[in-house]
This record gives sequence, C-alpha cells and structure tokens, in this order.
Amino acid sequence: MLSTGNILIVSVFISILIVTLLVIVVILFNRLKIARQEKDVSEKKYLELEKENSINDDLLKYKLNPHLFRNALNAIQSHAYQSYYALDKLSNVLDYILYESDVKYVALTDEVAFAQSLIEINRLKTSPLFNLHVKNKISKEKVIYEQQLIAPLITINPIENAFKHVDLQRESAFISIVFDVIDGWFQLSVANSVEENVTTTNTKGGVGNLAFNKRLETVYGKNYRYNESVGNGIYTIRLEIKLLEKYA
Repeated sequence: MLSTGNILIVSVFISILIVTLLVIVVILFNRLKIARQEKDVSEKKYLELEKENSINDDLLKYKLNPHLFRNALNAIQSHAYQSYYALDKLSNVLDYILYESDVKYVALTDEVAFAQSLIEINRLKTSPLFNLHVKNKISKEKVIYEQQLIAPLITINPIENAFKHVDLQRESAFISIVFDVIDGWFQLSVANSVEENVTTTNTKGGVGNLAFNKRLETVYGKNYRYNESVGNGIYTIRLEIKLLEKYA
C-alpha cells in the first residue's frame, strides 16, 4: 500500500496533470475560436468582394448596353430637324454614364436629371401629338434630393421598356412617367398603353429585365419593391427604393 505521503504526491501530480490538460484544452479552444473567426472574416470579405464585383459587372453591362445608344441615335436620326436639341440631351446622357456613374451611389437629383434627358431623346420617336406625361413630384427643397443614396442608371429599364412596347397605333396611346419620394422611398411609376389582347407581363421579358432584377436584388436586397401589372390595355411598372440608409 501507498503511504500517506505517496498518496499526497500522487494526488498533487494528478491535480497538476488535470490543470495542465485543462489549460491545453482552453488554449486549443481559443485557437480554434480565433481560426473560425478569421475564416468567417475571410469568407465575409470574399462575399463582399464577390458582391461588389457582381455589382460592377452589372453596372458595366448597363454602361456598355448598345441598345441604349442605338435607340437614342435612331431617334435623333429620324428627326434631323430636332437634332441640335436631341444631341444636347444625348450629351447629358453620355456625360452621366461615362463620368458621373462610376460611384456606387449618386444623388437623386442627378439620376432624375439623367432619366429626364433619356425621356426627351425617346420622345423624338413619337408624334408631336403623342400623349407623353412626365412629372417630377420630388421637392428640390428636400435634403434627401441632394444626397447620394441611389444606384446610378437604375431608372433606365422601366423607361426604355415603356417606349419600346407602347402601342403607338392606338388613338389613346400614352406613356406616363412620374418621379416621387414618399416617406423616404423613391418611387418611379411608369405606365403605357399596350395592345388590348396583352394579358401577361411576359411580353416585357428578356435578358435586359433579368439583369435589371438581378441588379436590384444585389444592390438593395429587401430594401426595394418592384411590381409589374397589365390590364385593360395598360402596362404599369412601379419601382420603389428605400433611400434612408446606405447598403453594404
């Protein structure tokens, strides 16, 4: 049998061993925790970079979209007598696309001005008597109007679609475009006449719309609302974007 002294020594040795093992376990656990945190940070940075690259890619596609320039030039060419006015508007559009839209967000006033120039170019494709209603209901006195809170070129798709698909053969043909800000939400409402037998929004599908919807989802996540509807020969698009916060 072990003497009392030997038992005490063994007990102390076991206690030291247990404490040592506990210290080793704690150290390993902390190292594992730090490694996981570093991995999470790396993955987060990778996802952010991937998201940023995706946004930049989509923005580049919008900038280099040949349809935008082709439609604009066709409109100018078909109305030579208004070319000076149209070229001035085209110059505004090109300046905005090439020099002012390289940032993640632009001022709402700049995006609306760009959209209005785009509308004026497309107006040339219609008759002087065509019912084109454009209304900017945003008060210039609102501070939010000058803040950089909206993605550049985000208004192109709904406006281009309206001019592309409007039924110009109808006597009651029209396009209505309204800009507004209500309770911190930017609102773009676009409506146009279509053929009476059109009963589905699929007539406005295509790669352009897919890229547009992807860009909205990528940039704004749950901070936007987009709705398309058609009925009684009228096609309506309503885009709402929350402006009161920046998005990661």
